[in-house]
Amino acid sequence: MRLLAIDASTWWGGVALLEVREGAPRLVAEIGVEVAGSHAARLLPLVEGLLATAAWPRNSLDAYAAVRGPGSFTGVRVALGLMSGFALVAGRPCVGVGTLHAMAEAHGPAAADRVPLLDAGRGDVYGARFDAGSSPPLELRCAWVGDPALAIEPGVTLALFGEGARVHEGRLREAGYPGPIGRAVTSIAAAAGRIALSQLAAGTVVVGELAPLYVRPANAKVGLG
Repeated sequence: MRLLAIDASTWWGGVALLEVREGAPRLVAEIGVEVAGSHAARLLPLVEGLLATAAWPRNSLDAYAAVRGPGSFTGVRVALGLMSGFALVAGRPCVGVGTLHAMAEAHGPAAADRVPLLDAGRGDVYGARFDAGSSPPLELRCAWVGDPALAIEPGVTLALFGEGARVHEGRLREAGYPGPIGRAVTSIAAAAGRIALSQLAAGTVVVGELAPLYVRPANAKVGLG
């Protein structure tokens, strides 16, 4: 099986090609770029360039995956729209993978439960909690948004990492977090691809998970009536 995965939910946009060989996913090619502005104009050229590098015709793809948030409002919608369109035209499955799930997968095993943190603006972070070592990561606390201190549990050892942890390290220290701050992971598209392939193999893809996962409520709501 050949799969194309894409991430535009964070400051680091990425595209990855994976295939299953001897029952295990293998990364064939990956490209990532730091995005200062919008992902919209850059994603399709990245996809086309990576397919050309791997000499994979688009019609050779068996499945698609897109990171569905939380994260950049526009980036998430662009990635989901692009992959959904490819999948619809090709008649192939498309899997949505949460940003924080993919971050935990990209981080790999840790000495304690993994807590990826993504900067959410307004002084907040997006966070979730996953077990220390499984792949795909086992979710122990679902995605939330709020003060970085909400990631900490008194007396509980945790492995905090990600862009949000680095941006708000001072506040985490003030709140009593004593442990190391892990790196800001960048190989999120490839991690999402591994998760998607695992779900496809197990038959656990959830219908409707291509919907964006924003976590934070919309600022404006249109009144009805």
